[in-house]
Amino acid sequence: MPSHQKTEEEKQNRPAIDQPRKHPRTSVLHWRDKLVRAKCRNGDSSPFYSVRIERHGKKVRFALETANKSQAASSAAKIYSYLVDYGWEETIAKFKPAQAARATKVQEVGTKPDTVGAFIEVASKHSMARAQSVEEYSKAMRRIVSGVMEFKDNEHTNRNHVGNAAWRKAVESTPLSSLTPAKIQAWRNGYIKNSGRTETKKRKATTTSNSLIRNAKALFFKKLLPFLAEEIDLPTPLPFEGVFMNKQPSHRYHSKIDGREILKASETDLKESQPEVHKILLLALVCGLRVSEIDHLLWEAFDFRARLLRIESTDFHRLKSEDSEGEIDLSDVVAEFFKKNQKLASGVFVIESSRPPGKRAGSRAYRCEPHISALKDWLRSKGVTAEKPIHEMRKEIGSIIANDHGIFAASRYLRHSDIRITSAIYADKKKRITPNII
Repeated sequence: MPSHQKTEEEKQNRPAIDQPRKHPRTSVLHWRDKLVRAKCRNGDSSPFYSVRIERHGKKVRFALETANKSQAASSAAKIYSYLVDYGWEETIAKFKPAQAARATKVQEVGTKPDTVGAFIEVASKHSMARAQSVEEYSKAMRRIVSGVMEFKDNEHTNRNHVGNAAWRKAVESTPLSSLTPAKIQAWRNGYIKNSGRTETKKRKATTTSNSLIRNAKALFFKKLLPFLAEEIDLPTPLPFEGVFMNKQPSHRYHSKIDGREILKASETDLKESQPEVHKILLLALVCGLRVSEIDHLLWEAFDFRARLLRIESTDFHRLKSEDSEGEIDLSDVVAEFFKKNQKLASGVFVIESSRPPGKRAGSRAYRCEPHISALKDWLRSKGVTAEKPIHEMRKEIGSIIANDHGIFAASRYLRHSDIRITSAIYADKKKRITPNII
């Protein structure tokens, strides 16, 4: 072989300084070699440059309306940067207004929309789930679309200078047909793989990805599909068709706290100085209520004569499901405590708050947020390290009841919709088991 000819291996291994430099796609230099003069209908070349830009599987040609190559490259870089920030819909509207106007006109005469944003809007309108659940489904859908399409921003951070509004606009302008089952499967596998090397991080990523897929898939509820198809151009196959859940990691609860000691400490630290915080703790740790149930709990839910607390949907709060309704037996001590507090109450809610009832659409803010935050801080000061310390109190009472009275009693007390939920979290252990072998 002649000495002046290099093998492919030599070319690959040559020093970085000899490698041809790659310019970022936002650079003018990148686009200089991408410019073309398109053919006109009569076969002649156009005097002006144009460029074909590709992103997220979509290709669009833009006429740059200049014969100057430097100006054309500059315009191409500007268009691409705008596309990264604002997505295809906004970019076409700004740089190809005639095409955008034609698309709008076609849609006005009867063509069904096919974007993720339009789908979420229609699915939310027809869904019978509670508003808070629908919002969770929508957020999950946006996060999955963002991951599949590799958008840089997300709902919980603002890493880009364009901000969350631009990210959301880009996500919701994505065609629903771009979200295929194969792409979702690949995104989920990548999400878990890139979560970190430790098993703890992989388990958490598996749980999160399963939750996102389950929630987003709820927007495609089978019984609603005929209604959605009347207003939305649904792709075939549907995005989550055939997408399976990864095996869920174990979520068995292992108590690391002493609930009785926490109650004693609350009697000293909170009962007099922060009575609302103390009441929230009792409702979570003794009665096993969820934070959302505590937030809008009404005094009328108590039946002090029968020593009962009835949990049901009200005008102020819709329960997670019909199975969440139920009656909780109260001890004499707990019943007398809340009966005494009712006489001091200034309104219909068990937990006093200056905030009005109800939540803004899509907001997680609780009516009793200041008291809830105070209890979280106090619990952490007592050694509760769980990510959701108040919900940890619900788990603790579930563990105590499962240990003392069995899984079925714990399931009824916590108002789980399925005994399998309880058995997956709590061990049915009524007493110590020590084999009499030695």
